[in-house]
Amino acid sequence: MTAARQDAWTSDEDLVLAELVLAYIREGNTQLQAFEEAGRRLKRTAAACGFRWNSNIRKKYKEGIELAKKQRNTNKKEKNVEAKEYVYQNSDNRKISMDYDSIVLSDAIQFFQKLENELASTERYKQENEILKNEVAVYKADKEEALKALEEMTKEFIQLKDEYRSLIVLLDKARKMAGELSDAEKINVPL
Repeated sequence: MTAARQDAWTSDEDLVLAELVLAYIREGNTQLQAFEEAGRRLKRTAAACGFRWNSNIRKKYKEGIELAKKQRNTNKKEKNVEAKEYVYQNSDNRKISMDYDSIVLSDAIQFFQKLENELASTERYKQENEILKNEVAVYKADKEEALKALEEMTKEFIQLKDEYRSLIVLLDKARKMAGELSDAEKINVPL
């Protein structure tokens, strides 16, 4: 005697799986996506759902699959027709309906006009950039000259500082010598 599996598929689960797969086909989605959704709903793996569909259920729903594919194709055609019609408001606030081909042309014209304006702006920015680069070069040259002048002034300052120290040392020696002379005069002078 063969024991029945506890996780065997029920007819309700088969029906849920079939409805999901057919709905996904009608909407233009893949069967794999349907298997994943069925797996979530039925608490089974997507692989188990795919195996069940391909081994048992698909054969029972051949007509349903064909009908779902036809509906999918019809939906695609309707969407394409809707996409070809475009309604917009002109400057007088009147609604104007246009077909897809004229929209593409008008959109292209607008795009190229915007592109032309952006290119003009880009050229203006390039010119401004060149002017600024020239100014930066002038400022760099001025900075180099200022740094050289500062370096020369620093050398002169150091030289003057050294000469000033030497002068102070010389004056101190002269004062000391003058002080020694006056002491010597005091000693040599008879009273």
